[in-house]
Amino acid sequence: MSGEHTAYRIVPVTAEVAPDFLAVAAAAFVFEARPWEESMGALDLGRCAAATTTDGPPFAGVHASYDMTVTVPAPAGGLHAVPMAGLAWVAVHPDQRRRGVLSQMVRHHFDDLRARGIALSGLHASESAIYGRFGYAVASLEAVLRLSRGHRLQAPDAVATAADSLTTRMVALADEGVAERLHGLHARLAASVLGGVVRPPRLSRHIARDVPDLRRGEEASQVLVAERGSEAVGYAVFHRKPHWEHGHPRGTLTCVEVAAEDSAVLLALTRRLVDVDLIASVQLLCGSLDDPVLWWGGGPRAVGTTVHDSLWLRLVDVEAALAQRGCAVPVDVVLEVADPFCPWNEGRWRLRCDGPAAAAGCERTDDPADVRLPVQALGSAYAGLRTFGALATQGEVEEVTPGAVAALSAAWATDRQPVAAVPF
Repeated sequence: MSGEHTAYRIVPVTAEVAPDFLAVAAAAFVFEARPWEESMGALDLGRCAAATTTDGPPFAGVHASYDMTVTVPAPAGGLHAVPMAGLAWVAVHPDQRRRGVLSQMVRHHFDDLRARGIALSGLHASESAIYGRFGYAVASLEAVLRLSRGHRLQAPDAVATAADSLTTRMVALADEGVAERLHGLHARLAASVLGGVVRPPRLSRHIARDVPDLRRGEEASQVLVAERGSEAVGYAVFHRKPHWEHGHPRGTLTCVEVAAEDSAVLLALTRRLVDVDLIASVQLLCGSLDDPVLWWGGGPRAVGTTVHDSLWLRLVDVEAALAQRGCAVPVDVVLEVADPFCPWNEGRWRLRCDGPAAAAGCERTDDPADVRLPVQALGSAYAGLRTFGALATQGEVEEVTPGAVAALSAAWATDRQPVAAVPF
């Protein structure tokens, strides 16, 4: 079936119907439904909703969101964290596909954000072909880095010397108090990097649980903490899986998250990760294209790099989102935004900023457009991944006034690419 044949009601999820929410998610994502607290204890029921043709189950689809932040250029220079709703657990029951369920749930999500005054929605896409039609765009990339045990890391002498003065220690993520301390460090370090996404504490605690049945032969998650004196300045979350071939250890180590105060901390953590007994290969799932480890390790071929999309970003409120992002140089351009899914964003907007020390302003205008673009182009450029010049070359951005695209690119220029977003 195709098209929006049925008008679904979007209803809140209560504790009584939480198992029905979980059943839809399990059917769509193909996993064994377990007790709610074990599977989805990170969710706030107040941020969960379901699509149905009645007032309750059976549900045709479900979705939830987390109250999060993402770090972007600040209006007065530097970086700042702005509110972002992390859309998650978006699932349509297999019997209800292609009936408009997803469209109605996403509209409900956007309407809720407008009512709450949140300008941005972000997500990790289970399938890359789904979310572009709803105005989302890839805003950061994740580079998966593969190293062998003892991989040589050729860092500059000053960085290597500073790394020598640091200490590292390993603790189990599920140990008492570790999740709380790690969340505080996670929030502090994410605020200092472009594109840093901060989870809510409840999600951090849920991720830290050890559920042996779900490990599939891997150890419980471990945390490698880097310290400068008595202060924690970085961490890496990882797990190992033992394997032996002909009497030789061929275990694997997978690092799912890493954060560091500076390059020396990152080097100290990585040195330790590639020097673990009984491990033959190390996989870092959380790199970026300008990650120092990629280049210390000899570049993409030497490290064995693959790249895929990380955070997808959607400007739900163009006016508010543009005003809360800083500009590197003065700019004064009129943008004509196309956004059929969120018609309140459509039209012409004047983006004006006097420079990096000033706040940006965005307001509706009847002046002629300097640049025409879809809302997805703003999502691509918002955290610094793409330039407007690159998007124009791709055909996504149309320049009306000569020089306007270059002016936009310069205004939203960043020194580094955004980091990969943490899982949520």
